[in-house]
Amino acid sequence: MLIRPLINDTGVYRVNLGVRKDTFVKLFGAVPKRPGAGGVVEMDYDFSAADCFLPHPVYAWMGWMCVLNPSEETFEELKPYIREAYEYAKEKFAKRK
Repeated sequence: MLIRPLINDTGVYRVNLGVRKDTFVKLFGAVPKRPGAGGVVEMDYDFSAADCFLPHPVYAWMGWMCVLNPSEETFEELKPYIREAYEYAKEKFAKRK
């Protein structure tokens, strides 16, 4: 999980999670194509919408999701995906050894 400010001093933060692709498909329909250098994925989402699950604007093609400025309620809904992202990251790391 990565939490970082989008632009300094805006107060906007994005929680980024790399979930399994089947989870991504259940949430957002399909995994998009990789965008060109410096581009965003072609999906019908408002990537500036706050407090809702979104495909990551750049890394959705890898199965990443995000939430801008999650409320406490949305963060609670996000917890199973945080656990999944953690377990998935451990599995990928173990395959490298």
